[in-house]
Amino acid sequence: MSIDPHLLRRQPAFAALSAAERRVLAAAASFRLLEAGEVAFRQGEPANELRLVLSGRIKLMQTSWTDDPVILRIAHPGELLELGRSMRPGRHDATAGALCGASLAVWPMQAWHGLLREMPAIMTGLAQLLAQELSEAQGRLVEIASLDVPRRIAHAVLRLVDQAGREEAAGTRIDFPLSRQDLAALTGTTLHNVSRILTGWERRGVIAGGRRTLLVRDIPALMELATAP
Repeated sequence: MSIDPHLLRRQPAFAALSAAERRVLAAAASFRLLEAGEVAFRQGEPANELRLVLSGRIKLMQTSWTDDPVILRIAHPGELLELGRSMRPGRHDATAGALCGASLAVWPMQAWHGLLREMPAIMTGLAQLLAQELSEAQGRLVEIASLDVPRRIAHAVLRLVDQAGREEAAGTRIDFPLSRQDLAALTGTTLHNVSRILTGWERRGVIAGGRRTLLVRDIPALMELATAP
């Protein structure tokens, strides 16, 4: 299945390209579907392809020193998986797993590097995305180093609300399945801590939800929890 060039027009990395350049870019890509839980690639495998998320959410996980998975980030539509690999060869630094059904645009790495030479404007978009990704990673590092677990979790949930919040009558729902284990791996804590904290927030009416979904009922209260001394 081919890629519609109009899908690429909305992607930040390709915003500066002409319509003709986007057609060339789309023609070089293939379309790939992932089911929930399916892995796109694994840590340590050769990075032979570049992948752009068109729909769905992908978690990028890395094995820690204790063999526990750490979620480096969650990739949303319009984001490249492992942005750094778009400019240099190597092996995958993380494992990419679909949190829900997802679709990807996929370029063979050799073809991608040829496109970079033909379309230098892509590099500008990639540099901007890389700077944004680095800034977000630094922000999370500061959170882990300086905030206690409840505030780290509150910050993470607020980010997900901004990135994937869907308004409902009862509040704002994070629009993809997110387990408590995922939230623990995203915030550098344990499943026990996440379960204890979320249960307390549910009793206070700040959030609601089951094991695989999260509804934020009171965003101002959650913001207070994120900034409480």
